[in-house]
Amino acid sequence: MILTLQVYITRELLKTFALTAVGLTLTFSLCGGVMNMIQVEVLTAVEVLRILTFVLPIATTLTLPVAALFACAVVYGRFAADNEFDACKASGINIQRLLLPAVGLSLLTAAFTFAFANFVIPSFIAGLQAMVRKDIQKIVASALTTHHHLKYGDYVLYARYCRPVSEAAELKALHVQQAAFLMFDRDELTHCGTAEEVYVQFWGEAERDRPTVEAAMHNVLALDVRHRRLDELPRQRFNPVAVPTRLDFDLQWLTLRELMHFRTRPVELPQITGQLERLRLLVRDMVFYQDAYRQLTGPQKVLRLGEGERRYEIRAARAEQDPDNLRVQLQNVVIRQWWDGRRREFRADRCTLRVKRGFADVPDTVHMTLTGGVRWTDAADPSRVNEPREFALENPPVPAAVLARAEAIGTAELLGLPQREDGRLDPSPALAGGLKLPSLGLGRVLDDARRSLLAEVVKQALKIRSIIHSRLAFSASAMVTLVLAAGLAIVFRGGQLLTAFIISFFPGLMVVVMNIMGRQLSENAATHLAGLGVIWAGIGLLAAADVVVLTRLLRR
Repeated sequence: MILTLQVYITRELLKTFALTAVGLTLTFSLCGGVMNMIQVEVLTAVEVLRILTFVLPIATTLTLPVAALFACAVVYGRFAADNEFDACKASGINIQRLLLPAVGLSLLTAAFTFAFANFVIPSFIAGLQAMVRKDIQKIVASALTTHHHLKYGDYVLYARYCRPVSEAAELKALHVQQAAFLMFDRDELTHCGTAEEVYVQFWGEAERDRPTVEAAMHNVLALDVRHRRLDELPRQRFNPVAVPTRLDFDLQWLTLRELMHFRTRPVELPQITGQLERLRLLVRDMVFYQDAYRQLTGPQKVLRLGEGERRYEIRAARAEQDPDNLRVQLQNVVIRQWWDGRRREFRADRCTLRVKRGFADVPDTVHMTLTGGVRWTDAADPSRVNEPREFALENPPVPAAVLARAEAIGTAELLGLPQREDGRLDPSPALAGGLKLPSLGLGRVLDDARRSLLAEVVKQALKIRSIIHSRLAFSASAMVTLVLAAGLAIVFRGGQLLTAFIISFFPGLMVVVMNIMGRQLSENAATHLAGLGVIWAGIGLLAAADVVVLTRLLRR
């Protein structure tokens, strides 16, 4: 008898659950609930349909717990409203045993949610990224022909005409005519100009680790904004730039295995490695400024740059260094230049030294600008004295010794993290909040950047932990919310849809709100443990409510 009733209730549960899940999933997908998270421009109808095949599993994972809650509230509420549970109780049947179908559905929902959230959905996201990367050439070409501009990394390219160049039925390159470009360094505009032609070359994942875009400009007229200098170049290459996608390196789309990997290795996260490369460039600058100041104020009081046919000897009556960014300002400077067989001597009241980032074919160089009382003579004609208002000298490369010294400062020293025997950095002291970052003696600007990066490492590590706990708690919540919804439906006899909706809504809302609240708190080092407690406290409260409903209210 009891088995017949359980089979009957299970059949009604599965039918209502399946219909509700299908309806919610289609509504959620087609109305943009998940599509808004996937922002891919310039897609055809076929590509949109292909994307929907990846979106539906994501939507299913989000709607399945809601459908299970609603099914339990409707089925058990309708049975109670029709007095079927009263008849079972009068026949001596334990009503609590009739809740086993709800328990079985909760276990099924929890297992499904756990598997999809931690393994299946990240795989679908990876497939979506592969699809976007496969068609990235078409997307870039369409963006240039439609919007006439393209932004990748530190470069912005404007094109008046764009013609695709195809090879073997695959788009491999773009031929851009009448182009203009902007170049940035740390969000600061450094160069702008025009080019008659630009060739944009694409490299797929077969050739590189990630899809990459390279560009070469021809007949370039470029303005160096920082140094107010106009250059004409027959050819200029852009540094290769990895093609980004909107979903790249988002922690919430990583599998559980990847999250557990980065949990102890947050320094290996791509967003951290990108900031680490920029920090290394800053280290290079600080090392050069410090080395230049030491040479100019040392026993010989001379700074030598370059070698062979392209070298400088710089002397100054006074050298001043900014204590924050270590930049050097020279006064009453005398510079001797040997450049491609030509010898000159420069004198000026002031000279500034700046490290200039190189391009694909150009190394990092030192930019020297003379101001105030500038005058220079050429050894070929000593009688002629030139007196420009301001003069920028040819840029010698950054000394190899400086680059070697900057490279010698490892990641462990930059972030102040202890190194384990296997070579990995241990973030535990930073997560515990007891790590004091020692200064490298390379200026306050660098120390601030190091502290900022270390804080980002801690933030990402805490975020990974919060995501893991949030996923586990969200999956486990199905085991308590469904039983609670079924018990409340019996108590309140929620046979009507509105009553069933309210009964299923509030337990689910409580779990989601406390999960989100706990996740936000756990991403802060000061409230990390409290946030994890809040995430699991919601399940604990619902478990206590289950005990009250099953042991007291149902007996009445």
